[in-house]
Amino acid sequence: MSKSYKLEYRLNDPVNHYPALFHYEFSNPTEIFCRRLCEFFVKNEKVYVKTSSSYEHDFYVIYVNVDDEETSFANAETYSHVTLEIRDYKEYSESPLLYTYDLYSHEEALSYIGSDYLMLNNTEYEKISAEIDEDRSTYVVYVTKTTGY
Repeated sequence: MSKSYKLEYRLNDPVNHYPALFHYEFSNPTEIFCRRLCEFFVKNEKVYVKTSSSYEHDFYVIYVNVDDEETSFANAETYSHVTLEIRDYKEYSESPLLYTYDLYSHEEALSYIGSDYLMLNNTEYEKISAEIDEDRSTYVVYVTKTTGY
């Protein structure tokens, strides 16, 4: 019998007792760990910002608020496998795509998402934030070029 790992996204709304938004079940916890490192979550064309995460009664919880100031990518590519995009962070405009990585596993995604700095093509970048975009089936890491290299 294999273990099941459960994840629930909840709205960070204490007045309404933190209502559950989405439920997931995984055979491996690595995707949950990737999701917990993402500051943003995109689903059904809504952008959510993570406020906190917890481990409760044998399942993981990520608390989120709707981020009305952010929008999802309207014309970006949608993928059918584990993918990671690296984007040049732009605060008030769409962040241009720098690199796309076709990954073999969520463990591989974790190595990018979990890093504060990334060395890509001999250029050092600092991670600004990360998101999981379920609508497009990709992780997105937003970066800015450092002055060190």
